[in-house]
Amino acid sequence: MRKETYLNSMGGKKPLSPMELEFMELVWKSPEGIRSEKVYEFFPQARGTKSTVLYNLSQKGYLEKQQQGLHYIYKPLVKKEEYQRALIQQRLEETFGDSSFERLVAAFCGKRELTSEQQEKLHALLKELREAADEELELE
Repeated sequence: MRKETYLNSMGGKKPLSPMELEFMELVWKSPEGIRSEKVYEFFPQARGTKSTVLYNLSQKGYLEKQQQGLHYIYKPLVKKEEYQRALIQQRLEETFGDSSFERLVAAFCGKRELTSEQQEKLHALLKELREAADEELELE
């Protein structure tokens, strides 16, 4: 039995399936929103399949849908960079445990673990990088 994976840094959202990711790639190209008929034109699957994928993305919290006449407008609730960052963080945690980044850096440097001083410097650098990344996301 396969263990269900959740993206902890995104409030426990489920990761995207390969097909959902394809749909999100299209939606991410239109952050102001994309009409449902454009999505339906783009993908070769049956209309019911496309509707189900869009519904699932909405239920998982990745899309907002607004009805406009007989159609919907889909807008991303999660930025592509946010999703990619959460996916990488989740994989690191699964591979290296809670102190994943410290272990990864130590292993990269050929060490078993970092000293307390090195960990403090690393955490300060990470904090600085996160703040800069958050500022960039806010500007977009």
